[in-house]
This record gives sequence, structure tokens and C-alpha cells, in this order.
Amino acid sequence: MAGLSERLTGPDNGPWLDYIGYAGKLLAGGKVPWTAVDGALAWLRQAQGLLRSSVVAVPIATIAAAWLDQNPTLRSAMAAKSRTIFPLRTLLADPGLRTHLRGLFEATGASLSALPLVAVIPSPRAWVGLAYDQAFPGTEAEIDEDAIDSAASYIADFLRELPQTIVAGILLDESALATPLSTEVTSLYQPIFNIANHYRWQVGILAPQADTAGTIAAASAGAPDFWITTEPVSAKTCGIIVSDGFWSGGSPPARPEGGFRYAAIPADAQPESVLERLSSLQ
Repeated sequence: MAGLSERLTGPDNGPWLDYIGYAGKLLAGGKVPWTAVDGALAWLRQAQGLLRSSVVAVPIATIAAAWLDQNPTLRSAMAAKSRTIFPLRTLLADPGLRTHLRGLFEATGASLSALPLVAVIPSPRAWVGLAYDQAFPGTEAEIDEDAIDSAASYIADFLRELPQTIVAGILLDESALATPLSTEVTSLYQPIFNIANHYRWQVGILAPQADTAGTIAAASAGAPDFWITTEPVSAKTCGIIVSDGFWSGGSPPARPEGGFRYAAIPADAQPESVLERLSSLQ
């Protein structure tokens, strides 16, 4: 089977859609049953059947947040120590969360086997801050290179729990961060690139910050395998981000040569216009 980036860039392939917010509101009243494998799978099948993304993307941070809501003792355990990395380390080590995610990936892969299955996770520097805020609401973590390096190692170990032959790739999401990636920070993600290479998964980075082109151009060819950005970068496999203005009638961006389009459907988009807008991306 072709790798994830090869399938994304195929000439007849449609866009990669992030429909979590939109379909979550439309089909589940904003309450996707992420902590129940059968319920989450039923929602994914319904959303995918309606919207037809070229990729089935499972949002691990969203699932982890729902897991914390149902497991307050885990949230308390994350707050037992104030070290920057401790909340994330505790979250990723939780055996219940690991088992649940493995079961969800296995069920999704079996049910939607015709499409590549991607685990979407915050990047190491993003997940450190997110987990710290979950443990200590309203408190901003001081994230340095040591914390990012440690986070990448813990995330790599966590990813070992996912079913090797079902997952096609990993997407590291930088969209919650205001500052663009540097080549130095990207190099700290190496443990994730290593485990992905071992399992033959491909890794992408979602980097919507407008000034990341220099970092992308300087990154080595194999780390990561592809990028999702606002502007394509030559000699790199890139997905171009469809702007919010597209959903209110704007023109879609040209599909990059050898690339693909990535579109996040706004949660408040009007259903009667979404399918019409999507037809222009196919």
C-alpha cells in the first residue's frame, strides 16, 4: 500500500478535512462520545459518510480531554507535582487511556479500512502547555528545550500503544501556538520521527503560522515527511490550508503541485452551504 503522503497527493484525491468541530456540533450536539468506542466509531462513520475526507483523522488530544472529564482522579494525579513536564507525563502513562485509544483505532481501522487512518496530536511543545493547563487551570507553563525534548520522548513511548499496522501516519498540530517553529525545536521532535520510521508511519506537521517557510525549507527531507501550511514550499510535500474566507464564498487556493488541500470546516458553518463549498475542493 502507498504511504500516506503518496495517497494524499494522488491526482484524484480530494481534500483532507478537519470536520471535528463542525460534525461534532451537527451530528452530536457538540458532545461526541469519545470515551465510548462504539459511540465514537458510529459518529466517525456518520461524519465521514457525509463529508468524505481523504483521511480519517482521530484527534487524540480531544479524546484525552474527554477522558479527563470522566476521570477526575487522573486530573488530580497530573497536578501532584508542579514540574513542567509532569502533567503530560502522567496523562500519557495512564493505562486506561492507552487501552481505550488502542481499541478505538482498531475498531476505526477495521470499519474504515479504505482510507488512511491518522493520529492527530499536539506537537510536543504544544502538548506540554495543554496538559499543564489541564492540571493547573489558568497557569502558563514555562516551556524550554529540555521540556520539549522530554515531551517528545514520552509521546514516542505513548505512540507505541497504537496498532502498528492500522495507523498510516501522525500529524503534529502546532496550530494552538502563536510562535512559528524553528529548526532547533523541530529537531527536538526526533524521538517521534524515529518511532514513526520504525513502524513505517509518516509524520506531518500542521504549522499554520505564516512565517514558517524558512524552517520548512531548512528541515531535512525525512523529518517530517510532509507539512500543512498557509503557503507551499518548493521541494517539500505540502498541504495548503484553505482559509476561513473560503467558507463564506471565497475562492479555494490552488492545489500545490505534488501536494494537497487541508480544510477545517468552521463549527458554525451553515450545513446548506458546506456541501456546496466542498464540491469546489474535489
